[in-house]
Amino acid sequence: MLFYLSLSPLVQLGPYTILTVDEGYAAVTQNNGKQMVLPGGQSHLLNHKNWKFEKFMTLKIQTDDLEKIRATSADNIEMMVTSTVNWRIFDVDVAATMAAETMAVSGRVGDVSADITKLRKDVLKQAIASLAGFIGGVNYSNTFHMSAASQAKKNQMLTAKAEAATGDGAEMPVAAAMPEENEFMDNPLYNPDKMGSSVEHANRVTRTYGVEVMSINIISATPVDKDLTRALASGAVASAEALQMETSARGQARAIAIEAEAQAARAKIEAQGQAEAAIIQARGEAEAERLAAEGSKAAADMLAQSNVAVELAKMDRSAAMLKGGEKYFFAQEPAMLSNVILKGAV
Repeated sequence: MLFYLSLSPLVQLGPYTILTVDEGYAAVTQNNGKQMVLPGGQSHLLNHKNWKFEKFMTLKIQTDDLEKIRATSADNIEMMVTSTVNWRIFDVDVAATMAAETMAVSGRVGDVSADITKLRKDVLKQAIASLAGFIGGVNYSNTFHMSAASQAKKNQMLTAKAEAATGDGAEMPVAAAMPEENEFMDNPLYNPDKMGSSVEHANRVTRTYGVEVMSINIISATPVDKDLTRALASGAVASAEALQMETSARGQARAIAIEAEAQAARAKIEAQGQAEAAIIQARGEAEAERLAAEGSKAAADMLAQSNVAVELAKMDRSAAMLKGGEKYFFAQEPAMLSNVILKGAV
């Protein structure tokens, strides 16, 4: 008997009650008809017989599957929607007072379930109503091609970034080149930001009884009409094929442009190389002529320093002028011939 009492969170000792509440839970009690909520993580003593324990309430996050519903979109497409909802109790006093069943009709404590069945049903019904209202504002046929549209935007972003990087050598900033991630999610059924409107709508009601809806998530939304589904799928396939062709054409055009730019760059480099080679050759020839002139001048300077060398040079020049023997000179004096030859050499 003692072992059983040690494991039970509720121990009756005559008119007293010892109540142990785990963390993540709260205990709802009635003290002479006045509701008192005892926090978790400790033990409490109910010190008279009219202070009665009624039920435990969980404060943990709850995840529930919503029942499949047939909802109609703004363009009158009937869909079968599967979804989930996440919620939690944030105000136990209000929840116990306004929504939870805390008092058994029989008056016996054991007849009140520890589950929050009524509260859970209220939350799920409100979540379904808010989800149906949200779907009623969605134009499904315009948002069906989400994948193709998202891929188109992504490819346009990558193309713009590549063109900016290879065009003038300066890559455009990432913030300007890349749109926000949530811009790719054109279908509001799978956009968390847009789905937030249904969560806000649900919370306007559930907060009045102490519950906060954290998220409503659509798992699938399939048109009931199978022919319509096939038609929309065909449109999506056509959009994807057109996108693929456009992407291929963009790639080919870009490849041609890059090849042309490479050829122009090669021609420019070759022209620069030829010009530099011509400049180097001209400088070499000018330097050779300068060195030859300096050598001739040095030789002349050396000849000027020796009289014998000067006379020999004169004779060499004279011999060069008289080469062939076809010229004859006649003069009155022997010195005249040498003067004539020297003048011709000069």
